[in-house]
Amino acid sequence: MLKLTRKVQQAIVVHPRGAPDTTLTLRVMDIVPNAVCLGLVGDGYEIHRAEKFNDMRNESNDEFSSK
Repeated sequence: MLKLTRKVQQAIVVHPRGAPDTTLTLRVMDIVPNAVCLGLVGDGYEIHRAEKFNDMRNESNDEFSSK
């Protein structure tokens, strides 16, 4: 895991190894007590909250295992 410190309006850029034109940009939009607001931009990426993504994966695994 990489831990970074960013201030409001600062961003990080993520891309697949060897494909620097396929970027996902994460920007700190706001910092309030007990929360950080993030903005994400990336063509070709689907963005989900982790808990929803895990629910979706579990549902698709349940469908696959019941066949």
